Amino acid sequence: MPANLTPEYLQAEEDFRKATTVEEKIEALQRMLALLPKHKGTERIQADLKRRLAKLKEMEQQQRAKRGGSADPFYIPRHGAGQVVTIGFPNVGKSLLLSVLSGVQLEVADYPYTTQRPYPVMMTYENLQIQLVDTPPIVDEVEPAFAGMVRRADEALLIVDLSTDNCFEQAEALMKGLEARRLRLVKEPKEDKPENPIVERAAILVGNKLDALEAEERFVLLQETYRDRLAMIAVSAKEKIGLDELKRMIFENLRIIRVYSKPPGKEPQLDKPFVLKKGATILDFAGEVHREFPERLKYAKVWGSAEFPGQPVSKDFLLQDGDIVELHV
Repeated sequence: MPANLTPEYLQAEEDFRKATTVEEKIEALQRMLALLPKHKGTERIQADLKRRLAKLKEMEQQQRAKRGGSADPFYIPRHGAGQVVTIGFPNVGKSLLLSVLSGVQLEVADYPYTTQRPYPVMMTYENLQIQLVDTPPIVDEVEPAFAGMVRRADEALLIVDLSTDNCFEQAEALMKGLEARRLRLVKEPKEDKPENPIVERAAILVGNKLDALEAEERFVLLQETYRDRLAMIAVSAKEKIGLDELKRMIFENLRIIRVYSKPPGKEPQLDKPFVLKKGATILDFAGEVHREFPERLKYAKVWGSAEFPGQPVSKDFLLQDGDIVELHV
């Protein structure tokens, strides 16, 4: 029986041949498996793909276990409520911006290429810690390892320099460079699936150096081009303009909610939020509290988004940011 391989499968196969990193090979193999027609004529191909995929995943685990002197510098372990990676050309002010947002003094200078490798810092937003990653500037093209770092992140900050007319070329070149690595920055990313040819990540286009001459006019023109595709904000890291709003946008773009536990008969634990993805239910929350709770759960009460305080709700009740939940098992 012929395999009848589709053009999309053949493209994924070609991407596998061209892949230069273990991560890129795994991503291509996963797409090949998803796109491969499932019938008797492809059983051997399926088995071969699964064997190669298992071998590559084992290699990936071994590499991560050896993180140390020869570790991939673009692999940044995730901490906090989300990981947000910066992207930009030299001298757009990435390091200064992250220094001000986090309160951590990063190396900042007027000359380009100050940042030589990714460096994570933690930004406080209300009662959460969000990880921001300062990165080396993009020079000629987006390297595969850099693209892999963005792919692993939850969100990206695309930073351009409003003090120059080149801010338009910067934004376009960065987005095209990422798309060449099968990454697209958008307002509303679709779910990662092997059959999706391009991975999407939530992103904010940040126009920095708003204090510069004619910066506001340049940002208005940027908005005309990109506001339908990306969330956007103009800031000045130097003058500390727009930073509180940027923090709020970073939090909202992570698409997470904070839910608080209230043990029966006790006060809610408002200093320890559980962080869940938007769309999470009572059942999802119960699993975060204790792995056995989803099976044992009888009912729950909710304060916050419920119709009245302490309302008994079903297991599929959709939770909102700030809800307080009392589980009864």
